[in-house]
Amino acid sequence: MRELVHLRHGHRDPPNEHLSARGVAEARELGRRLGRFDRALASPRSRAQETAVELGRPPDRLLETLREVPDDVNDELDSARPHSFADFGAIVARRPTVRRFAVGQSVRWRTELHRVPDGGRLLVVSHAGVIELGAVAAVPAASGWGPPLGYLEGVRLEFDGTTWVRGAPLRAVP
Repeated sequence: MRELVHLRHGHRDPPNEHLSARGVAEARELGRRLGRFDRALASPRSRAQETAVELGRPPDRLLETLREVPDDVNDELDSARPHSFADFGAIVARRPTVRRFAVGQSVRWRTELHRVPDGGRLLVVSHAGVIELGAVAAVPAASGWGPPLGYLEGVRLEFDGTTWVRGAPLRAVP
């Protein structure tokens, strides 16, 4: 069994691309709670890379596919305005462009998990939308996981080498 922990980047003060002092402190604290990872991937955006570093696992690789939701998918999300994982699931089911992106994320995550030893853990840090779409494609039960993810929230998925076995949302502790 292998585990994927996919998190949204830490807090930033828009329009600043970098983590805020709050984002750095919260990522360090979460990193202590999450423990060790065998590998880490991140979006090429500074805030995602910085989050991985502050979590205690600098990225081994930056993936352009984690940078953001592509414009055509984003346009569909903007028109649908998802307010929950269930909404993301419904959009994936109804809209082929979104479904292709979501399934593509799930496939990439599986591919990267094959680079982790059995029993190992993979950390991925990216952005809102990327995680929710990939999660509902990987684990249909994700549609019941409540609202979209906030800063430093994400998903924990277990993979047996062939199939996603189970998953759960990772929510921020107030």
